[in-house]
Amino acid sequence: MTATDPRLPWTSPEWSEAGDTAWQRTLRLQQSWWRETRLGLPAGPISNGERLVASMLPIGTEWQPNLMTREAVAAAKRARDDLAIERTPGIIQLDRLHRNLLSSQPLCFNLFGHLSADPAALLPWVRSIRPDAETVDGIRLEWAPLAGTLARSAFDAFVIYGRRGGGRGFLGIECKYAENLAKAHPKRAHDKFRSATADGPWRHGAAARLEQPRLRQFWYNQLLTQQVLATEAFTSGTGVVLACHDDATAREVVDTVSAELEDPTSLRFSSINDVVDAVIGHGEWRRAFVERYLTYDQIPARLAEASESSGAT
Repeated sequence: MTATDPRLPWTSPEWSEAGDTAWQRTLRLQQSWWRETRLGLPAGPISNGERLVASMLPIGTEWQPNLMTREAVAAAKRARDDLAIERTPGIIQLDRLHRNLLSSQPLCFNLFGHLSADPAALLPWVRSIRPDAETVDGIRLEWAPLAGTLARSAFDAFVIYGRRGGGRGFLGIECKYAENLAKAHPKRAHDKFRSATADGPWRHGAAARLEQPRLRQFWYNQLLTQQVLATEAFTSGTGVVLACHDDATAREVVDTVSAELEDPTSLRFSSINDVVDAVIGHGEWRRAFVERYLTYDQIPARLAEASESSGAT
């Protein structure tokens, strides 16, 4: 089906996207529900003149409301300006930040961008991954070194922490929300990725076993983690994949990739729920963030309630 009325209710089957997995369908419904019931906005098109999508905001929407706090907006503008000035790897897609409710990039700014104004609030979560963390000294978004990387890729978020006893460590974070990992990287890995995996902290023959579309993104991200750790700036570095607690595919892919490392703990899965629960303070932000992103388990009840209400009228 193709929706033509931007004010169709979020429950309408006309919003169905044929290519969605069951997980994507649930999260798209979640964001459509939030758009209609919390923002009171109609759906928008993919781009000018194209079909409507229930999880898009109208053309002309800018930084808010997709970015939910002033801190998140400030972090996004700062990342955009840094990329323009420094020409580092990383991509800021403004239309995605402004209008795509389902994208993991605005989610990342709503989480780590918001907290970049108060890095210390993230310390309990960082310690859950690296118990030797003593301070959180900074959070950067869409960050990678100026040189020395294998591709024009960047960490979605990069958390720098001070270690007990001295030295600095980092968490190189890849955020996922509704992406279909099976379609993320369909092209065979370039020789440079396979060569980099032949050396260093990978099991013998790992590159051949990692040569699958669903594994490539986390494989490449871990190579970036290893490259940053090889510099003199850090004494510890951990790759982290962040996704919803119930994202079984992301968990399974992390397990598969980490099993190919000599030290499997150098690549970790952490749930978005764990980060939010660990943050010190920020109660109003936590409530709004959880309602928007993490109440997807309530979708069946919301659909049933909407159906009953429609039948009653």
